[in-house]
Formats: sequence, structure tokens, C-alpha cells
Amino acid sequence: MNMHESTNPAIRVINSQAGTFNFGGEGIEANAATVSGSATKSLLLVALTLISGWFAMAYSISSIIDTGTPASGLMYASLIAGVIVAFITIFKPHTAPITAPIYALCEGAALGSLSGMFEFKYPGIVSTAVMSTFVVVMVMLALWKFRIIVPTQRFRAVVTSATLGVCVLYFVNMIFNLFGTALLPTSGALSVGISLIVCTIAAMNLVLDFDQIEQSVNMGLPKYFEYFNAFSVLVTICWLYIEILRLLANRNE
Repeated sequence: MNMHESTNPAIRVINSQAGTFNFGGEGIEANAATVSGSATKSLLLVALTLISGWFAMAYSISSIIDTGTPASGLMYASLIAGVIVAFITIFKPHTAPITAPIYALCEGAALGSLSGMFEFKYPGIVSTAVMSTFVVVMVMLALWKFRIIVPTQRFRAVVTSATLGVCVLYFVNMIFNLFGTALLPTSGALSVGISLIVCTIAAMNLVLDFDQIEQSVNMGLPKYFEYFNAFSVLVTICWLYIEILRLLANRNE
């Protein structure tokens, strides 16, 4: 089977190792990763992220109320730890049963701290963003499952190019921010339009993730890749949540 590239680095690892493991005879189901097992692990990681995020958000809001400053230390520390754990997971997939849950907790703490700042400024925005993210994930899963959206080679090329374009745009905007200015608007119709486009691109990446995982599992991956599969999907879901949160905030400006 011809495996196409994905912009998700975790999916690229799946592609590189798909087919390198062969399971046969008795115990094949116990030794090989499955789509259903990956789905179960995905729900577990999402639950850990939500729990960690809720406590971090509560702490962040409390910090703003008590001291007038957000819990930026927790956010940056969790973010750095999450990035380190993510790289360990990507380069050493066999560690995923341990590192993937740790990543979920770190990512939840980072997103929760960030969410607390948004929630304090825009009450109710976090619950809306969480529900919106859930709806988008379910919709994209259904569209892929029933083959309403088929990830053809052209579809993959367009989504990959668009995602790389977003990465470059955000990197350039970060450079502008270092000099006290901004390339991207933070309010107004243009800002909302950009956020909608980025949210759409993030949602399209979910389709690629679902399809790549199915293909890779069918080609033969060991059981620990269920956690790695779940980790790869969580990476995209977290990105989608951030973009939806930003979209809702821009709309309220």
C-alpha cells in the first residue's frame, strides 16, 4: 500500500514503521495494534488532558484573582515538558504507553493555564471551545468513516501545503512579536476569517490522521502503537482546540 505523507510528525513515524512488524499464528490479536484499541487509548488520553486542564485552569483563574497575574510559570513549564515528552515519544515509539499519558497531562496543564486567561477575560468561552472541538472531531470522524471525505493524494497534498503555510505564517508572526509588532490581526473581520481558515485546516488534518492510523494498523504494528496512535491524534486535537479558542476570542473582540 502506498503511504502518503502527513504533516503530523507522529503519523510520519507510524508510516516509517508500518509493515516492519509481522504477527502470525496464535496470539496475533494480543500482539498487534487495532483501530478499536487506538480509539480506546485516544479517549483515555483526552480524558487525562481534560482532567489536568480543568485543575490548571482553576489554578490559573485563582492566580489572576489573588495576585492579578496569570499562572504563566505553570503554562510555560508544562509546555516545555510536553514538547520534550513529545519528542521522546516520536523518536522512541515503544515508550508511548508511558510517555503518551505524561504528554496528555502536560498538555492539559499548559492548555488549562492558557484557558484560564481566556476564561477570566471571556466567561464561558472555554466550555464553548471544548464542546466545539468535540463536535468538530466527531463530525470529521463521521465524514471519514462514511467516506464522505476521501483523503486522496490531491487532498493530502492540499492539506499538507496549507498546514506548512500556517506554520510558516505563525513563525513569521512570532518574529514580528519579538519586535513589538504583529503580522496577524488580533481582532476584526480579517482576524476571524484567518482563524476560520486555520480551524478548517486543523480539522482536515484529523481526516488524514484517522486514515493514516487505519492504514498503518492494517499493515501491522505492535500493541504499543495504540498509545502512539492516540498520541498522534491528541496532538491534532489540541491544535484544533487552541485555534477554536482563538477564533471565539477574536469574535468577542
